[in-house]
Order: sequence, then C-alpha cells, then structure tokens
Amino acid sequence: MVMKAPILESRHVTHRFGGQAALKNISFSIEKGEVVGVIGRSGAGKSTLLRFLCALETPEEGQILLDGIDLTKQPENRLIEIRRHIGLVFQHFNLLTSRTVASNIALPLQIAGRPRREQQERVNELLELVGLAGFGEKYPSQLSGGQKQRVGIARALAANPTLLLCDEATSALDPESTTSILNLLTDINRKLGLTIIIITHEMDVVRRFARRILALDHGKLIEDGTLIDFLSDGGQKKTLQPLLADIRPKLPNDVAQQMCETDSPGAAIIMRVVHSGEGVMPPFFGALAQRFTLDAALLQGGVTTISGQPVGDMIVSLRGERRDEAVEFVKELVKSMEVLGYVPHHP
Repeated sequence: MVMKAPILESRHVTHRFGGQAALKNISFSIEKGEVVGVIGRSGAGKSTLLRFLCALETPEEGQILLDGIDLTKQPENRLIEIRRHIGLVFQHFNLLTSRTVASNIALPLQIAGRPRREQQERVNELLELVGLAGFGEKYPSQLSGGQKQRVGIARALAANPTLLLCDEATSALDPESTTSILNLLTDINRKLGLTIIIITHEMDVVRRFARRILALDHGKLIEDGTLIDFLSDGGQKKTLQPLLADIRPKLPNDVAQQMCETDSPGAAIIMRVVHSGEGVMPPFFGALAQRFTLDAALLQGGVTTISGQPVGDMIVSLRGERRDEAVEFVKELVKSMEVLGYVPHHP
C-alpha cells in the first residue's frame, strides 16, 4: 500500500516565553482533506501553535512542514509566498469596514496582483459558495455576525489555499449562526477536499465539526484521536474531564445526592458507559434484560451520531443480586466503562 505524504506536520515543536514553556515537544501530522479540531482551555498553547502553523512565527525548536516544505527554514520572501497558500478565518472577522463585501473578498487577489477580471470571477464564485450571492455591494456594517464570518471564509478561500485555519471562528456567534458556519465549513471540505483545522476552546464545536481532535493542556499534546476516543479515555485521563464536561451527560441531582464511594449490600452501582457501532442501545439493555435478573435504568445520556457512527454515552444504574455478574458482562460489551459510585439500598 502506498502511504500518502501528510500535508502538514509538526515535529517536536517546543517554544518558550521568558523561560516558561508555551509548547512542549508537539508532534502530529495531518493528511490532505482531514477535518481537525485543536482544543484546549485558555493558556493551553493553541494561539502559539496557530502562529507557527501559518508561518507568522518560528518556534525555538522543532519543525513545521507544509507540503514537505520546512517553514522554519525559509527566508521571509519565501514565507510571504507560502502564506498565500494558507487561508485564515478569524474570531472577529477582521473585515475592512470601508470596503464592500466583494472588495473584502478580493483583497488577497489584489495583493497577489491578479487581473481585475479574474478577481471578479473568483469573487462571484466565492459569494455563491458561501451563500452570499447578491451581497457583493453591501458593507460589513449591513451584515449579521454570521454573514460577516461567511465573508471572512470567502476571503480566506480567495487564493485557493492548501490549508484553511480557523481561529475561534464561531466564538463570537450565536448558536444558530455557529451551526450555519460549521455546516458551511463541512460543505467546503466535502466539495473542495480542503484540509481544515479549527482552533477552539468549545468542545461542542469540535464534537459537531471535527473528525479528529488534538487536545492541548499546558503546552502539551495530551490526546490525538476521535471524539469516541475522548469519551472512552475521559474517565482515565483527568486532564480531559474539564474539556468534556459541557458535552457529557451529568448525574441527576437526586442520584448525586444519594451516591457514595463505598459499595454496600443491595446497593445500585452507577456507571458511565461509552459504546459505539450499529445497534448501540438494543444489545446493551436487551442483553442485560435477557441474561440477568436486575433493575437496569438509563439515568442520563443516550445515543448520538459522531462522524456517521452511532455512539452511546450514558450513565446507567444496575441493582440486583446478579449485579456484579452484569458489570463484568458490560465491561466486555462496551468500549469503556467507569464506575461513578453507589446508591445504597433503602428498604
């Protein structure tokens, strides 16, 4: 099998500010057409990594390769050319208020010295692509936040980039606009086969958009995988729990108040289970009902679709004489299981 060369690589990237490490030995590679989310809390190193990926700065150690070209070794005049192949979408749009929508989109083409007719054709094509046909003569002040971001995306695509980097591209938007922008980026990836990286602190954004996630924490890459991997690892890796907190099912208050860490006769065991694949729910609850005489209850959570695959992320309660047998069965059936605690039996 012929291995495809990655379009983007970070090799052992390390950088310090005033002796404090902002990034520590960051290595990953991304193939053409991948949709990747880079997530982390404030101070995790996301913004520093972004500046290296788009060749605005050079790390103290390590390499950044785009299409096999080491960006850390290029002179500034070469980097100017390379940056034209990297599209940037910003949190606060960065549109020029004195220019029309069409003129904002055309700006990269004007800087590159493209003929006027070519500029106009490309602008019209991009307006159609981002759903703003007929908006070319409007000004940014006449647009909603979601429409401004569509203009920002069109401008980033103007020069046919190899890579599209989105820096908190939905953070300034309302939920409806966020959904529309994520749908647009997904459509662009599908139509153009463009490699897209979205950098965000919002787990829900990468849940809905990214097929692969890189998680940063205090300058370290702590996870590289799918959201299913994250959900499965969340109980074992404490550094992931704050990132996952907003999207995971939570214990009902009445259960949380009764729950304790110590098992006791007749107690219900409370577990978080992650399961994936076809028929996520029926095999789990159906098999428990058929094999064991116990009370099995879904306390919170359910099934959703992630990257086209059904995934169950659930908090369940098991109580009965054969409870421990059922727990061993569940371990074999699901992708991951975490015991959260026990609810004592009250006759």
